[in-house]
Order: sequence, then structure tokens, then C-alpha cells
Amino acid sequence: MKNSIYDIERVIKSLLPEAKIRKICLSILLESLIEANTYGSNKWGIYYIVDADRLRLLVGSLIVLSIHKQGVWMALDKQLLYELKEDFDILKTSQDWQWDSGRWSEYKKIPSKNGFYMPSEDHLRIWPIIRRLHFEYINKAANMFSQLREDSQKKHMQHVLTYLRNTLKQYVPEPFYENDVHSVKNSIQDIKEYQATQEYGKIPETERESLIQSRIGQGQFRKKLIRYWKGCAVTGFQALELLRASHIKPWRTSNNEERLEVYNGLLLLPNLDVAFDSGYISFTDDGKIIISDLLNEEELGKISIHLDMKIAGINKRHGEYLKYHREHVFKNTSVR
Repeated sequence: MKNSIYDIERVIKSLLPEAKIRKICLSILLESLIEANTYGSNKWGIYYIVDADRLRLLVGSLIVLSIHKQGVWMALDKQLLYELKEDFDILKTSQDWQWDSGRWSEYKKIPSKNGFYMPSEDHLRIWPIIRRLHFEYINKAANMFSQLREDSQKKHMQHVLTYLRNTLKQYVPEPFYENDVHSVKNSIQDIKEYQATQEYGKIPETERESLIQSRIGQGQFRKKLIRYWKGCAVTGFQALELLRASHIKPWRTSNNEERLEVYNGLLLLPNLDVAFDSGYISFTDDGKIIISDLLNEEELGKISIHLDMKIAGINKRHGEYLKYHREHVFKNTSVR
């Protein structure tokens, strides 16, 4: 399956063909991922499993919600469920809730009882009961795990979130995994892989050090960028200790010359650096900002990024690197 908003729309409609039911189920999904996001934007992710024919929301290393043909599968907190006996009895007799009797009927790591919810006219009575039990489970899962497991981070589908925004016309949060700790891990991994190559053993030790320092935004590469830009390439902000040396063409895909090339770098404020490195913004050859349609106006306002931004002092030699960034790093649902 191709990961596009149109593919996601087709899949959701095949799973939930009735428009009214589909909208309620999507609203439940949105409520759940907003709840997960309150514990950290690196805790959750969502993706579609072709073989299983279902859409999964994960928190930490646990699937907490799935959308498939039986409705919405959810994990409910077992401890709270047994404490709320009246609510437990209501679910036992409800036609809208069916307990899972298969291999995923319960979790043991964080005790749960799981089942399927298919909304009906009784939704306003039943959903608040389920939501309380489900949100308690999300709470425990988020507090047990420091972040979404890395293999699930790679599977996360941004287009599901775009589809939710377009369909429900509501704010939809974005997960963010590229925090400082994760970036350091990526730097170390890139450096280790590079050190294992034959090329690494053939270059002088002083050049090796310069190349490694360029990966972590320090040393010769950073000094070159400071001399060139003298401040943030976009805003002009000049407190150098707060600025980051960012490669335009990623370090891991650059050759040694490109890794130290001043025209392959931007000196940026942290908000711009993270958005650029993660592919949520890019720039045209003449420096005008391009913003991914995966970010809405509310989100842009929160991270102080706007369409009037432009790189000041851009050189035509930046062009080849910016072209690479637009084609290989920038995230957008439309054609670049």
C-alpha cells in the first residue's frame, strides 16, 4: 500500500463504509491520540497494517487502539474496570461492546481487558464509560515507556493525521521523535557506520576528526557557518550559542567533501533546525520557505514559523543541496 492521504482514505472507507459510524470511530481515534500526546509527543504513533487490515495506534510498545471491520478495538485498564463494577456490568450487557476472545483479549505487562466497540444510538451513554477505562490504560502505558519503540517510529504514517484533519476539521497533534537524545543516538549510529567503511581508514586522522565533528554540528563546519551567516540564516538572530549548525543534504547521505562544505549548511534557531531536519520545512533556490501541509496554522504559530520567512544571503551554490532536501527530506502530500 502506498502511504498517501488518498490511500488512507480508501482504506478507512473500506473498513468503515457507513459515513456516520466512520465519523464517530475517527473521533474516538482522535480523542485517544490527543490523550496519548498529553504524556509526550514521542510516546505514540499510528500506522496501517496491510496483512491484518487494520489501523493501529501505539503507545510505547503496546497497541492501545485499532480500527478494523469489527469497529474500534481498545485496551481497557483491568484494575479500574474491576473497581467500577456498575460500569463493568453495563459493558457486559451492551450490544455495542464485545469482549475480545482471541489472542489479544488481555495484556499482562500492564493488565487490561480488551474488546471491540461499534457505536450505535447509545453512543453518548456507552462511550464515556469506555473512554474512562481506555484513557486510564493510555496513561499507564505512557508512564511505563519513555518513548514509542523505534521500529514503530519508522512505521508511523503522517498521512493518517492529515486525513483526520481534513475529515474532522479539528486540531490533530503530530508526534515528534527527533528530540535531542534521539538526535545524539542518530549521530552516534551514523559515525559508527562511517568508521566501519574502508574509506574512513584511508583519510588522515585530522580530517576524520573534522568530519565527525561536522556530524554533531561542531568544529570546523560550525565555524564555517558562523563566518558565512553571522547569525540565524533565516531570522538574523545573533546569539551564536543558541544556534545550530544544520546540514542541508543530510550528513549520512553526503560524501566527505559535502560534509564540510559551507554551502551545504545553514545556521538556524532550534525550532527552524528541527523542522528543517525533520522535513517539515524546506526552501526554494532563492531562499523562500516552503512549509509542509502536514503542519496547520495553529501548529506553525506555536513553533513561530510563518510563510514570510526567507533565507538571507543565499548563494546559488546552495541550490544543489536545497534541491536534494526538497526531493528527499521534505515531507508533503502534494507533488514537490
